[in-house]
Amino acid sequence: MPSNFRIMIVEDDATLRSVMVDIFKMQGFEVFDSEGVDEFFNIWRQQQFDLVLLDLNLMDEDGLVLLRKLRMQSDVPLFVVSGRTDRETRLAALEMGADDYVMKPFDTRELVMRVQNFLQRFSRVQGEKKESQSQQHWEFGDWTLSESSKTLTHTDGREIYLTRSEFKILLALVRAGGSVLSKMQLMDVVDKGQYETTAETIAVLIHRIRRKMDDKKIIQTISGFGYRIRTGAEQQDAVQQVG
Repeated sequence: MPSNFRIMIVEDDATLRSVMVDIFKMQGFEVFDSEGVDEFFNIWRQQQFDLVLLDLNLMDEDGLVLLRKLRMQSDVPLFVVSGRTDRETRLAALEMGADDYVMKPFDTRELVMRVQNFLQRFSRVQGEKKESQSQQHWEFGDWTLSESSKTLTHTDGREIYLTRSEFKILLALVRAGGSVLSKMQLMDVVDKGQYETTAETIAVLIHRIRRKMDDKKIIQTISGFGYRIRTGAEQQDAVQQVG
């Protein structure tokens, strides 16, 4: 099964290293290999890896030293693959940030499956995290609305303060992506508080948002229906037409 993952194998036993390289290449991995710490960091400065397989009994330095140095500059996934079976070494490696500890001798098929399963889960989680982060920031025209910090920022650096109700209305309009939201729909997203929210309340809040943004056109009133946000393309077209 093709993987498109890039891994680094750090192993001082040339025969074992060659076998591991061949096995992972057969499974579709792009494989780099090193026999020691110095060679590893020389390659590391020029390449990026999805996972490192690290032996501990290296010729030039203890593998735990490499692990400690690497964790000071990167969170790249790392499996220790070692003949050291004592509990203290296993715990030390895991405490330093190893994601797994595989003891030699190992079953090559099991090792490949462990790596594949880990990287598939890791990639999925990272993808979901990036998607979640991207959805927390909404860009429209020259503005960015941040859900996490509850801020509205212009490209010129201006940061606009919005009340909770103003923020919720603007966020709902931006999320709608140019679709019309009725006053009734906007009434549902506003904090009710101790006062009754009416269509007039929504109109007042829209007016305040426009005034704070110093832009009367970015929120468009659709007579008899409600409001919609102008998309970036629409705003650019409007500027060109005016010009």
